[in-house]
Amino acid sequence: MRQPEGLAQIPDAPGVYLMVGRDGEILYIGKAISLRNRVRSYFQEGAVHHVRTTAMVEKVADVRTIVVTNEVEALILEANLIKRHQPPFNVRLRDDKRYPYLKVTNEPFPRVVFTRMVRNDGARYFGPYTNAHGLRELIDLVRLVFPLRTCREPIDGRRKRPCLQYHIKRCLAPCVGYQTEEDYDRTIDEVVLFLEGKQESLLTRLQREMAESAGHLNFEAAARIRDRIVAVRRVTEEQKVVWKSRLDMDLIAVARAQGQACMQVFLVRGGKLIGQEHFILEGAYEQPDGLLTGEFLKQFYTARTAGAPEDRIVSLARVARDNQAPVPEKRRSRAQAAAVPKELLVSALPEERATIEAWLSEVKGQRVRILQPRRGARAEYLRLVQKNAEQNLKAFLAHQEVQETAQARALTDLADALELPEPPHRIECYDVSNIQGTNPTASMVVFVEGRARKSEYRKFKIQYDGGPNDFAMMQETLRRRLRYLRRETDRTETPIERELAKKEKFNKKPDLLLIDGGKGQLSAVVEVLEELDMTGLAVAGLAKEHEWLYLPNQADPIVLPANSPALHLVARIRDEAHRFAVTYHRQRRAKSMTRSALDALAGVGPVRRKRLLSAFGSPAGIRRAGLDEIAAVKGMTPTLAAKIKQELEGGYRS
Repeated sequence: MRQPEGLAQIPDAPGVYLMVGRDGEILYIGKAISLRNRVRSYFQEGAVHHVRTTAMVEKVADVRTIVVTNEVEALILEANLIKRHQPPFNVRLRDDKRYPYLKVTNEPFPRVVFTRMVRNDGARYFGPYTNAHGLRELIDLVRLVFPLRTCREPIDGRRKRPCLQYHIKRCLAPCVGYQTEEDYDRTIDEVVLFLEGKQESLLTRLQREMAESAGHLNFEAAARIRDRIVAVRRVTEEQKVVWKSRLDMDLIAVARAQGQACMQVFLVRGGKLIGQEHFILEGAYEQPDGLLTGEFLKQFYTARTAGAPEDRIVSLARVARDNQAPVPEKRRSRAQAAAVPKELLVSALPEERATIEAWLSEVKGQRVRILQPRRGARAEYLRLVQKNAEQNLKAFLAHQEVQETAQARALTDLADALELPEPPHRIECYDVSNIQGTNPTASMVVFVEGRARKSEYRKFKIQYDGGPNDFAMMQETLRRRLRYLRRETDRTETPIERELAKKEKFNKKPDLLLIDGGKGQLSAVVEVLEELDMTGLAVAGLAKEHEWLYLPNQADPIVLPANSPALHLVARIRDEAHRFAVTYHRQRRAKSMTRSALDALAGVGPVRRKRLLSAFGSPAGIRRAGLDEIAAVKGMTPTLAAKIKQELEGGYRS
């Protein structure tokens, strides 16, 4: 068995190992108490592995290691790195990065917002949620019950009057000083209690505040708090009571079928069911239930507690080859602790039960237990969670089968219509957007196996400035994209240059180039293909008027039937390219329309421009100000103030 280089230098210490393929892709991430023994076990002569493990080992070209101080740190780091890199041979949450979260921002007078990105910004995150629509409804409910601001305006006391949100009693107008920051922070604390499922504590607090307001004869404030109490009670009454005692626990069950696995989670707080989620796992295959449960617990609670900060992950990756031990973080926020209950009831005990319990206990700040109930009320309710997991997995498999069948048929029909040797695996579509040549943009959208691959979309800021010429703009776009393919296949380059070319964003070769346009746009693209000696790439144009497909050197169009799955697919791809190009064009146009007279001033960058506008309101206000007033602005000098004054007044007179 071929062994990767550096195997003898792997330390005998706890840590995380990364199996890396020949093209630099991370294939698998694991942890071990002894990195040397664990990694060497993969490459021993005569070692018997699972078929999937054997396939992974054959692809390994390098092994990187990160040494930590104990097994808990290794577990945390492993979960974070799996979430970051999504290795193909690891068990992982399906589309983990796309799950939405509710975010309570970290700023003066925080806001409650919807987000799909968890960052180390000091904010509090709640989730992940699998249903984006349900999360948006929850955010609407929070904003209805609690008067929080929704605007992004800085609260600096400069606003003269409140907006409509104040008049409809959805905000108490801290922007004009009607609400103090201390009072606003109390409301934020109430929101956090509400989101953590601690409605009883919240109601007790609200009733006390209502009594205090009434005691001070502030009946308007007391009435507002009363309305909040009514709304919270309405939500509380709708929640299903699971246990009479006020237990906090998560119930987690796994269901399996056709090589797929579904994890079902019921969240119980204060004895009441406050939410349920299900997650499809990738890479499950024939892995035992205990291993799947362990991998899920690590990734799920890493996400719920906002994981490790991004900058820490970067620093860990940098020391991977030096085998240095990272310094563990000991911070634990209230939101992180609340995301972990005291008990986890699971249908299969994880293989790393003790390590996971130790990690979660550290996050929680008190002991956390992982239990597998065999009898009684807990076991009965866990069976209900199991049934939900089985039903959700069944629905997922049925939907997947229908979707895959329709996509396969559409790609096959498209290949037949365009006379391609096989169905196109990767389709790239291009469109150009401009108004009379101004603010020109272009888009590239990517569909793989008939599904949008949005992470590979690209937008182009067109450099061509010769007026409205869609053909020239399309040619520029294709030259900028296809030059990477040419660089990758150029045999005259050195091996180092070819290796660098593989890491370019555009290194993946398309099976079909789809152009939004008819014969004119198609002919322009064919010229680029001939220029780059890439005429072997399949290309077609889709005209908007009749939805006809055009091929190079063919006068007559290809007319797909109106109900053809292939027609629906290419139209959907074309519409997505058009949407993406138009959106970027509108952004550029809006930016150009809002350019300030300060943008052209030498020596005035974004920071100084912001300070000047904050001090004087507008370029006209700066013109009216005296030299001493301009020079008094932070970061300004008398010389620069005189120059700004002169240029603004000169531009004003002209």
